[in-house]
Amino acid sequence: MQYMTYANLKALIQALAGVDAFTTAEDTKILALANRRLYQAYSANPVWPRYMIAAQARPAPLGVIPYEYDEVAGVRTPSTATRSGTTVTLKCSASVDVVVGQYVTFAAITYATTNPNGAYQITGLSTTTNTNDTVTYELTTGTGTEAYTVGSATFSPVAIPAIEQVIRIWDAQPFDLNSAVEYDYTSAFAGITVVNNFRDVTGFWVAFKQRWGGPYVAADTTIPLEHYYYAAHATYADFLRMDGQLDKAMAEESVAQTYLTLEIDKAETQRNNNAVFRRISTHISRQGRQW
Repeated sequence: MQYMTYANLKALIQALAGVDAFTTAEDTKILALANRRLYQAYSANPVWPRYMIAAQARPAPLGVIPYEYDEVAGVRTPSTATRSGTTVTLKCSASVDVVVGQYVTFAAITYATTNPNGAYQITGLSTTTNTNDTVTYELTTGTGTEAYTVGSATFSPVAIPAIEQVIRIWDAQPFDLNSAVEYDYTSAFAGITVVNNFRDVTGFWVAFKQRWGGPYVAADTTIPLEHYYYAAHATYADFLRMDGQLDKAMAEESVAQTYLTLEIDKAETQRNNNAVFRRISTHISRQGRQW
């Protein structure tokens, strides 16, 4: 994925306008208009590859998947850690808000032979005191057994992006297991509620569109390249409208839409239709439809 900066965007708008610099008041308006257009580009297509996550493990306390995951609240202090072969088993001092398939960074674990520190994918969860407090993960190498020292060690879930739109939900990695069960869901203010979760599953694999990265405020802020030229011409069209130059604004709007259409065509050509099909259920049928 390629980026441009807001400074580049403003420079291009200035070039289109034929000026060396905008006034302070114009700068403020250009930034506001550019953010409006960048969000419009983000919203114009549900399958931008940059924002699509095909399948990611996410916790679901009480069967509800939060739109935002608080990885800071998931930091824990390990109480014990051991290794058998390549399998590390780590017990935390409190229940952990992670699920199998999620990545966690382990740090400051003291070892003698095989280093267990780093970011690893959780391969197992178990209960020792009626809470999920014990996790396992796999190292790439290791033989025999080892007891680690965890005096100042930390257990920190890796940040995962916030959800804008959910596409599909499964109970396991859908691209590794043919038997992964897919769930219907409803969206509400508190999060995404999984329907018919009769097994009380507390974590799911979710296909979703990530939340927009704006609004952009700084000159060095990075902007998606696929939205860059659309935003430049569309913002310039808005600037022309402010100046009463409506005919020129319409021409620039047409150029902007051409850039956006080209980028949407690219995105839809790249997409995996199997991953972004949506099920539509009625009282008489169930169909899979493309976004």
